[in-house]
Amino acid sequence: MCLAIYKPKGTVVSEEYLMSGFYSNCSGSGFMFHDRGTLKVVKDLFSFKEFYKAITDAGQEEHDMGIHFRAATHGPVNKANCHPFEMCNGKWAMLHNGIFHIPLTRKDLSDTGNYSIQVLEPAIKAGTYKNLKEMQADPRWGWGAVVLMSAAGEVLIYNEGMGHWHEGVWYSNHAYRYGNGFGSYLKRRTELNYKPTERIPDDSIFTCEGGCD
Repeated sequence: MCLAIYKPKGTVVSEEYLMSGFYSNCSGSGFMFHDRGTLKVVKDLFSFKEFYKAITDAGQEEHDMGIHFRAATHGPVNKANCHPFEMCNGKWAMLHNGIFHIPLTRKDLSDTGNYSIQVLEPAIKAGTYKNLKEMQADPRWGWGAVVLMSAAGEVLIYNEGMGHWHEGVWYSNHAYRYGNGFGSYLKRRTELNYKPTERIPDDSIFTCEGGCD
């Protein structure tokens, strides 16, 4: 299971929470935010140091942000399958936690990548994307939650009730807390011994919940 996060402007996700999300979902990370009418997507981050520098440089507190840590289930572990997925010539982007029941017509892309092309982008163009219940009733939805963001600053969380709000930030699950009380463990996992497709040892709640292989 991936970790999807929505962080409103004025809030900050702590380094500890981000580190926990990164190391417990081991298939790549990325984030998105809107800035003066432009939607910016930063992805293909397979090093926590690189991720944390990028999100710090972007100015967490200054922006609404969608943040994602991937645990691969469909599609290879690579830049193309890191979330967020851009749509509509970069005017929209989405990130997802869960599994879509969607034909993988693009074999190089995950279920989320295929859903963004086959379902969500057409719904945005048709103006039906705001019908959250209708979107989730589609059998292709499967299960999960989506954070959708536009360059104009619109933000929608599909299936918001699947996750929870903590300290003003929405999290799709508790993976951001896996490191609580085990901070030294996470910090010992240096960039030298970390591999993006590696499973965290199956001896505690650190087990990567998605198919990271």
